[in-house]
Amino acid sequence: MNTKILLLVFIIGLFIVACNDGNLEVETISFENTDVLSCSTNDTTATFLFKYNQKQALILTLPTGVLENKEKTVTGSIPSNYKLYYRTFSEAVSTAYFCATYPPATPNVISEIQATGGTITIATRPIYDETTGALLRYDHQISISNLVLVNTEGNKVVDSNFIFGTYRTVKP
Repeated sequence: MNTKILLLVFIIGLFIVACNDGNLEVETISFENTDVLSCSTNDTTATFLFKYNQKQALILTLPTGVLENKEKTVTGSIPSNYKLYYRTFSEAVSTAYFCATYPPATPNVISEIQATGGTITIATRPIYDETTGALLRYDHQISISNLVLVNTEGNKVVDSNFIFGTYRTVKP
């Protein structure tokens, strides 16, 4: 009887060790149907973009002058030129949290993970009125290839083609 229990414990232990490869992808980050926002009002001076969904947020910092109201595509690397943070909060956040003059006391940041790798691509395109042909705005489509986030336990979240979203600026 003791041999069977010992054998069972050994098999369970072997299974647990065999399943922990250290590079476990623990989750995916989804911010579908959320807008890319900034504390600047639809202009190209923004160097801090964010999006949030209830108790979580993505924060992207950009080099000055990257956003321009002209058709172009720019690329850069994380964490060299760009920084991306994933935060979780104790309560739901709003735009006011990110744009406050002084950091609010609540909600509390539960965790913050900084991306350790990835390539940012920002493709800027003009958007015209279909009827009149007048220029309406510029859309800056932001995507990240080979995004890597590593939490404090060493678990990785890897996304080969992460769409951050579209930031819109008004015509000059």
